Amino acid sequence: MQRSYTADANAARQANANNFIDQSGKYKGVFTLAEAVKSKKGTEGIEFSFKSEDEQQANYLTLWTYNEKNEPLYGFKVLSAIMTVMGIKELTPKQGNIPDKDGNPRQVIAFPSLHNKPIGLVLQKVLYTKNTGDDGYKFNIFAPFQSATELTAKELLDGKTQPKALAGIVSTLKDKDERTARQANVGHGGSSNSMPDDPFGDDFY
Repeated sequence: MQRSYTADANAARQANANNFIDQSGKYKGVFTLAEAVKSKKGTEGIEFSFKSEDEQQANYLTLWTYNEKNEPLYGFKVLSAIMTVMGIKELTPKQGNIPDKDGNPRQVIAFPSLHNKPIGLVLQKVLYTKNTGDDGYKFNIFAPFQSATELTAKELLDGKTQPKALAGIVSTLKDKDERTARQANVGHGGSSNSMPDDPFGDDFY
């Protein structure tokens, strides 16, 4: 007997939809991966893969937290804000394997306590020039917020119960154009392959 079908509104919306976030704005979702990274100069950071509630991806969201002299960078402030809105006091790195784009195991050091928990992010689109001379884009984590309440880290720490800061942040948000003053290549550009919902499994919790 052949299958009967009933139209699904959510499925219809996703037909021909872009699987990757491509606009600056406010998003709610989860981190599917928070991987420890280090630059060639020794700068340490965390590289995030994010999946929105609409199933759109934003990968290679990198926060550089400490330089080679062990001095905190601005990215550490953003990371602290992320931890605050997620209710996390400490992060402990753990080693494990996740599938790469070809399905082969790739060893990573990550922070599973950040994985698959609700988070709100204001993402800023950054336009840049690739090494090939072509235009590309990536995203900065402009401001994290608590997904359920939309309170920012400062509002939570100040004991506020009504979100006010987020609306102002979003209303003034603009794309950042670095194409005329190209920056050093310390991360990846654009969005690429999606990550699994739970790359670490029970062994990493």
